[in-house]
Amino acid sequence: MDIPRRLIDLQRAVEAADNRYRNNAGENATVALAVWSDATAALVQGITAYAEEQGVPRREVELAVEQAIRPPARTD
Repeated sequence: MDIPRRLIDLQRAVEAADNRYRNNAGENATVALAVWSDATAALVQGITAYAEEQGVPRREVELAVEQAIRPPARTD
């Protein structure tokens, strides 16, 4: 499945926000959590819209986005 670049960018934004949240404390963590929440909501909205456009289950798009971010490990 071809994944739009915008969904990959949204997934990366969620991961970056998650990392910032985990590495902060106090007020900084609260702000980072809000950023993560907004990024996650945007990702869910984007995945849902794309799944509806393509006529495929949302979970299938979620998995495809994850695979696009993390290609399978090489087994040399």
